[in-house]
Amino acid sequence: MQLIVKVITPNGVDVDVKADSVSVSTELGEIEILPGHRPLISILSPGCMVLKEKDKIASYIIDQGFVRVVNDTVLIITDEMLSTKDVDARAIDAAVKRATQALEDARNNRSALDPMEIERLEAKVKYHMAQKLLLDK
Repeated sequence: MQLIVKVITPNGVDVDVKADSVSVSTELGEIEILPGHRPLISILSPGCMVLKEKDKIASYIIDQGFVRVVNDTVLIITDEMLSTKDVDARAIDAAVKRATQALEDARNNRSALDPMEIERLEAKVKYHMAQKLLLDK
């Protein structure tokens, strides 16, 4: 038995595959979903998504979003997703630097940004750092 895995971003359905397992980062930590998993809805944290099928492993970087598991179907809705093949170390370093600077500016001038904007900037830093960590593996 396998899982049906669908990943939806603002661009549409980016992944629609069968897999033996799926690992994702949630607000409560890393989880691995296997066939027969209990129904689940959880908030995703920016991080790595790993799909395993027999001897094949595919890794992606996903942004914040949601995961739902029902009847061996895993639906992931996320703001952004990248294949590890598409990750560019220099672009990540530049993005981390920009996001970190914007976050620092926001923290120093809290009246200029609302708390939701600061939270969004923090999530972007986490997303770019997840890319960097995956490259360093």
